[in-house]
Amino acid sequence: MTQADPTTSTVKPGPAPKRRKVSHVKAAAGLLLKESRRILKKHAARIAAVPADAIRESVDRLERQREAGAWEQVEDECERLDELLHQHASFARKSAARETIENIGIAILVALALRSCLYEPFKIPSGSMMPTLRSGDHIFVNKFAYGIQIPFTTTVVGGFMGAPRRGDVIVFRYPVDESEDFIKRVIGLPGDTVRVEGNKVSIKREGDADFEELERTKLPEKCLDDAGESTVPHCALYEEHIDGRSYVVRYMSSADPRLGGQRRFGEWTVPPEHFLVMGDNRNQSHDSLAWTRQVEAVTADGLLGVKDLRDLTPEKLFTLSRPDETNTREDSSYDHVVYMADHASDAHELRLELWRDPVLGTTPVFETLVAQLSTPATDAAPTIKRGSFADLWNVPGIENDSQKARLARLKAAGASIGEVAWTRGEVAYEAVVQLPSARAVLQIRCGLAVCRKDLWLADQIAEVVARFDRDRSADARALLEGDREIRYTPHWTSRGPRADKFVERSYGPAVGPAVRPATQTPEPTAAGLVRLRAWRAPDEPETFLRDAALRAAGSSREQAKQIIDETFDDAWLARDDDKFTFVRVDATAQVVFVLECGEQRCASEADALTLARAVQARVPAASKDRSRLPELLTPSDLPGWKELTPTTPPPERDEYDRLRLDGSIRDAAYSVDIEVWLRPIEGLEIKRAALAAEITGGAPDEGVAPGAVSGPLSVGQGTQFVFAAPATESLVRLRCSSGLCPSPAEARALATRAYQKAQDAGNFIDPTAERPRPYVPRGNVKGRAERIWLPPNRFWLPVR
Repeated sequence: MTQADPTTSTVKPGPAPKRRKVSHVKAAAGLLLKESRRILKKHAARIAAVPADAIRESVDRLERQREAGAWEQVEDECERLDELLHQHASFARKSAARETIENIGIAILVALALRSCLYEPFKIPSGSMMPTLRSGDHIFVNKFAYGIQIPFTTTVVGGFMGAPRRGDVIVFRYPVDESEDFIKRVIGLPGDTVRVEGNKVSIKREGDADFEELERTKLPEKCLDDAGESTVPHCALYEEHIDGRSYVVRYMSSADPRLGGQRRFGEWTVPPEHFLVMGDNRNQSHDSLAWTRQVEAVTADGLLGVKDLRDLTPEKLFTLSRPDETNTREDSSYDHVVYMADHASDAHELRLELWRDPVLGTTPVFETLVAQLSTPATDAAPTIKRGSFADLWNVPGIENDSQKARLARLKAAGASIGEVAWTRGEVAYEAVVQLPSARAVLQIRCGLAVCRKDLWLADQIAEVVARFDRDRSADARALLEGDREIRYTPHWTSRGPRADKFVERSYGPAVGPAVRPATQTPEPTAAGLVRLRAWRAPDEPETFLRDAALRAAGSSREQAKQIIDETFDDAWLARDDDKFTFVRVDATAQVVFVLECGEQRCASEADALTLARAVQARVPAASKDRSRLPELLTPSDLPGWKELTPTTPPPERDEYDRLRLDGSIRDAAYSVDIEVWLRPIEGLEIKRAALAAEITGGAPDEGVAPGAVSGPLSVGQGTQFVFAAPATESLVRLRCSSGLCPSPAEARALATRAYQKAQDAGNFIDPTAERPRPYVPRGNVKGRAERIWLPPNRFWLPVR
């Protein structure tokens, strides 16, 4: 059989190849051209010259055909170019896996860009933003509201797009642990000072002088739990307003920690590029007011404590404070404390002594007090003025309405006041006031810092008298009030039971006109009366009772006869036409007694002294046992005499009480200021030299520490020291005011104590201290919360 000629043989054609869609061809051509150009650019040297030229020619034809729209030819050329690349440049082509990975990577980058720069979903983890947001809510956070943050950094570009405003709800990285995201409301902007006092929030904006309290309105709605179903007890809702914006917050009305509530107090000044934030669930939010971090920190009070100050200064009561505490304490390598002494000030003292219907009579008590008015510490005799109450306060030419009202009050009080005696000493006024209608006498001492002139003393007297007129049984502590701006320590002498302090027994002849019948006839005459009045441990000074008793008898120490013998020392005998009056002060037993003996019983001085010695013999027993006070004078001492029944029952409470208000002041004149730096950035010696250079007139003081420098604060204001403690890499500045340190010696003793304690880090360095970290850095802010998209019943609600 002859073999057929292939050039002349005929072959039955097969089916035509199926053509792809034009869109697919376009896409394939574009990718193939891009790949070919990349290979020719990077790997042409590794391909033989002839195949490389064939690839270039195929690329040129493909471009011309694509431009001409000859898509069937483009498809064929794509297959030829793909075959050439497969045969001669397969080493440079991407695998399908690599292509897939790259496409996925691009998709991830696009998603990250959208998430980082546009919107991000966020789930609310807790109820700290109740009622605005509930635990479990899903929200959208606008990431470009405040500019665009470069991913994985704190750098923000496009800040011109906006900045957080007061009232914005923001999402941010928690400053204490930046792996966590928090959501809170912006309250303080950079430069603001925010003050929180329980449920009250105030803001002092940058540049303003005063605080502005945030306005809020209580709402009638009840607080609900996270599910929005059950009512939360002890909780109230308020609509709060800030910069023209309104939102709802809630406060727990109970501060009981078992209910999760917490009342917060403090003041925070927001630094540049930071924000102060709070949760809307104010008492149950972990926010700027609560954030702390654990650090190594110094405490200046560890170098000089209250015990050291009590040891080295005359003052005993101190109050410690840290200026601008919340902000300063963020720097754990620095601490600053100020001790203010509560210094007793005689110029602020107030004192009231009051006698109600005194048994010795108002006039003897008044005159005795006038005679005992204190004498100023000068050689000159005191100027004691006596007159009516109007003489004290009368100021002519008053036209001001408020002054007229003041004088009207003084006139009203004057209706109850009889005679007044007063004097002005070096540190205080003293006044004695007689109240005839009330049968009372009062004495007032008023320091010159409170009563600067006569009119101010009159004000004090008028206030006391007005209160006494309203309630004449009131104690002194209800009658005298101190200035609320002064810290007073009250000392009240109680009105104890009268029977414990005082006894009075009267006797008359058993027969004759001195006997009082049951119908209560008047008391017998002085000649037919024996009366004992005795005080045991009296609250009044014993010498005052002695002098008042002599005045009541119409005598005085100048006129009476002093009795001094083996029984008596401070004893006095006065005599008038009807009776003897014997007055005795037994200082050892703390007993004062007054024995009046009419001439019917004591015809002579010897009779009076004999009876007085009988009373004195029982004084020691009565001084030890108050129930034996009536035994000082008994019927057995007066045979044929009978005890008289009082015409009116004696009062149950003692006639006298006293209130002293000791004023204490705190000011810069009685303070110690201590600052300590741990490992200062500029170095210990450079910092020490810089602080020393600030002391005008400073000089080395090696007696405190090596390299120490001391000098005056200013003329007459105190002394300061600067010294370093290299053993603990610390630096100390101590400033002591003139009140506590009147000379450099006192300040040097304090500085020496502080340097000694600075040698041991355990005294003032806490390696695990908690320090506030209250602010959100600008770079930590991720965006503004705008919409709630879950749950469905709250879908697309705006975040107010």
